[in-house]
Amino acid sequence: MSSARVFSVANQKGGVGKTSSVIQLASGLARRGETVLMIDGDPQGNLSLFFGASTPKDFSQLLPALARGEAVQLKEYIHRRVRRNLDILPVNNKNLKNEIPDTIIHEAGKIFVTFINSMKEKYQWIIMDSSPSNSPLERILVQSSDAVIIPLEFQLFSVSGLESILEEVNMCSTRTGRDIQVHSLIFTKAENRLNRVKTYRDVFSSFKIPVYEICKSEYIARSLEKSRTIWECGPASYAARDYQRILDKGFPVPV
Repeated sequence: MSSARVFSVANQKGGVGKTSSVIQLASGLARRGETVLMIDGDPQGNLSLFFGASTPKDFSQLLPALARGEAVQLKEYIHRRVRRNLDILPVNNKNLKNEIPDTIIHEAGKIFVTFINSMKEKYQWIIMDSSPSNSPLERILVQSSDAVIIPLEFQLFSVSGLESILEEVNMCSTRTGRDIQVHSLIFTKAENRLNRVKTYRDVFSSFKIPVYEICKSEYIARSLEKSRTIWECGPASYAARDYQRILDKGFPVPV
């Protein structure tokens, strides 16, 4: 996965830790000294809210502008340095999906891929948050990615949900003619004391995808409440250790 630089964090189920994963991974990479752009592709805007991001124009205005073939002035869309080395393209329009027709999103799709490719000249990593659904909006995020990160929980329903996501990634690969890989499964809120966890580990290991676990931690909840990353709120915590393991193994330093 050393060539993957653009990641979408996706799962059709809500509450599995997508936004939290974007926050901790992106801020961890920036803390390592690398330049990172986060894109808030979830109309709920929780990623933007966490970082207090506000720009003259946002993600919901970017897509129609791209579909119309307009030139995009990045300074209008990107909130720079929400943390050192860390920028964000926020979203503030919670009605994005209702106000922008699917046809516009489809038209913006291919151009959005070109837009993301142009961002590779400015950032070493791009990480995109997505909403818990399966709509054209989520598809263009996956289609513009090099790889997909899938946060999950150790639950029975996660198995069928994972199968659906993998099918969607395969379809996006086919549509784009690009090999969009599944980078990893990240199990948030992992609890070793539960007897069923070993069974779930065995089940998910059969998918032959790298698996990481983030221990259930009060530091995660506390960091989100205070709009502080795990590195700011609990750098010595087990949760920070678990996220650091993902960074060390799954995100090699760009050459």
